[in-house]
Amino acid sequence: MSFSYNVHEESFNNLPVYLYNLRRTNPHTHTHIKMGLMDRFQSCFLAIGWVVYAFVNCFLPVLYIGSVCLRGDYLKTMFVAVAKDGNNLTIHIAFGMAVEYNVVSYTCFLMRLKECLEEGKEVAFISNMYDVVGSCVDNVFTDSYHGYTCTSVHKYLHTRVGSEKSMETLFWITLKSYTMSNFEQKFSRLRIDAREVLTNIVPLNHRNVPIIALIEGIREYMQNTFVERSIMARSLSGVLTPYAQMMVFRRMQKFVRLQATQIPQQISSPMPTYVYEVFDFKTTCVVDLNARDSNMHEIVNLVQVYYHADVFRLVYQIQTVHPLPPPSEWEIPDPLMAVLLPM
Repeated sequence: MSFSYNVHEESFNNLPVYLYNLRRTNPHTHTHIKMGLMDRFQSCFLAIGWVVYAFVNCFLPVLYIGSVCLRGDYLKTMFVAVAKDGNNLTIHIAFGMAVEYNVVSYTCFLMRLKECLEEGKEVAFISNMYDVVGSCVDNVFTDSYHGYTCTSVHKYLHTRVGSEKSMETLFWITLKSYTMSNFEQKFSRLRIDAREVLTNIVPLNHRNVPIIALIEGIREYMQNTFVERSIMARSLSGVLTPYAQMMVFRRMQKFVRLQATQIPQQISSPMPTYVYEVFDFKTTCVVDLNARDSNMHEIVNLVQVYYHADVFRLVYQIQTVHPLPPPSEWEIPDPLMAVLLPM
């Protein structure tokens, strides 16, 4: 089989063949093509099998959901779900392409994403405040937490009340005052990093390329990412990833100015309790370490397993994103789906 990656019509016609062979070379990969009237292409979805497995089992279950405008002759938008690995590096878990940017196409993308994840898997979502994905996430992942990035909320504040210095200071103080807001602030950088990933994957001069060439460029980018991080994984020597080690060091520096007093047990128990009253010279709070671990001898035990070096090595050294054979060696699926140019 042979065809040109540079011809739109031929690329759409052979998209089912390409995705079929992509699934053969990358087991458990999820793909889907949505058709319109008269077999016209509407949207497609792709999630590499090993990347999905890594997210479900080895990554903190938080996804940034966003989109990028393609402005091509046929493809108008690309949806993407981006996560962060144990070294705080971005990696996109799934993506989709559609001829329209609307609630229907976004919902279709999220429905396919939900099918990829394990049944009952709890995932938190972050998106921009002005993105239509907000209502779509709430409708598809009804039991999941969905928040907005601090940057988009900050922009909304500017449009409503202006950019007074006192108001801006109050905004960031408020974010740091509540646990959920701290959670959003911690991952707000994810939106910026995700945009950088999209920029690297889809350069401006490549956004009108045929669909197979575009998907193949993304697959190649992911393959190179796995190769680079596999080399990084081999160089790790500590228990934690470099990012986790840095964060632990920063926390230990903050601990120097804290005063902790253990709270006596209320009920006699053979197991010791680790409940402390902590004072930082401003406020006093109660910290219950039992909620994390009942045998705390090292601070490493407090770090979630996602940030352990062994888990990072598991993700990038056990498997990778595999390339496809030349088109002349592709197998033809039976039956073969007919895909025509979008209207």
